[in-house]
Amino acid sequence: MNPILAFPRDDLGRLLELDPNQSHAQLLLLCDVLAIPLAPQVKRIKSHAILSSGFKQLVLPNLDGVDEKQPCLRVDLVPLWVAGLDAGSVTAAAQPVVASVAREMASILWQSFRPQGFETDDSLLPNRWEQSPAEAAYRGALAIANLAREQMLLERQISADQEARHRGEMGADVEVNAALLARTVRRVAQTVSERSRRNEYPGIFDGLYRQWGITSYRRMPEARLREALEWLERWYGDAIGEPEPPPDI
Repeated sequence: MNPILAFPRDDLGRLLELDPNQSHAQLLLLCDVLAIPLAPQVKRIKSHAILSSGFKQLVLPNLDGVDEKQPCLRVDLVPLWVAGLDAGSVTAAAQPVVASVAREMASILWQSFRPQGFETDDSLLPNRWEQSPAEAAYRGALAIANLAREQMLLERQISADQEARHRGEMGADVEVNAALLARTVRRVAQTVSERSRRNEYPGIFDGLYRQWGITSYRRMPEARLREALEWLERWYGDAIGEPEPPPDI
């Protein structure tokens, strides 16, 4: 059976009774819904580098309605916490939801970090030649989102590196080819945006994926990088009316 067809309709937020206005979720209530003991989960969260960053003690009503300090987890970290649970340890009603969260998280991580050219090997997606239009659209959207995320993070690294060098400090170790592509994307996007009066980043990411199959800045063959840079420079040249040669790599 295709795992996508077996995906439960239950929503994690609805299962855990999360309020969209809350910033932290009360672990006592989450564990009560899942029928798992609270103390081991608090210990697991405190020992986890990422989960512990969102752990906080807040004064909230307990199960008896009495206000007292309660361990809470920032809501954006709840899916990560749930993905680390053993689906067999929660209630029967929650098991398919917990399993689906872990399965989908694995899918998103693989699509974001898989080496260039690797096939999916993904429980949510069949091989490329077997994908339905919806599955192909899903894969493309993840690839474009990953490019946008890498561009955002690389721009932050580049800015931090420039500030560090300005202060005479050692800059961050940003991959040369990835940084080159990120700088070129930023320059082209900003230049064209000044003329078009719209955000050109989405069009660039879509073009990098659709035309060159690029899903990651950091894991692409150098020949593919050169093709992408040449394409970006043609776009830049069309925008300013004067094409420039691609930078050496």
